[in-house]
Amino acid sequence: MNRKIASAVASVGVFVAASVVSVVTAAPASAVTSQCVRYLQSQSYSPTNERVNDCSIAGHYTSMMDKGINAQACRFGLEATGVRSSVAITACTYAQSSQ
Repeated sequence: MNRKIASAVASVGVFVAASVVSVVTAAPASAVTSQCVRYLQSQSYSPTNERVNDCSIAGHYTSMMDKGINAQACRFGLEATGVRSSVAITACTYAQSSQ
């Protein structure tokens, strides 16, 4: 029984460590992020930290597969903050168009 608990604790530790590394290595705001944020502002959406992070996700990718995944993550993230779907799609496209 103790081995199961130790294994579970170790798994949680690895997950937490990976999460911290992801946050620490996140890309800072950039030109790709600003185009997305400016578009949101032009549509009367305030640039909250969450929305800026969603725009950043869309603009930073290393492959075409990443590009598609990041676009969807941006869209769903923006929609979760109350942004209309059509506005979110366009904003995330702006974030990816300048890379």
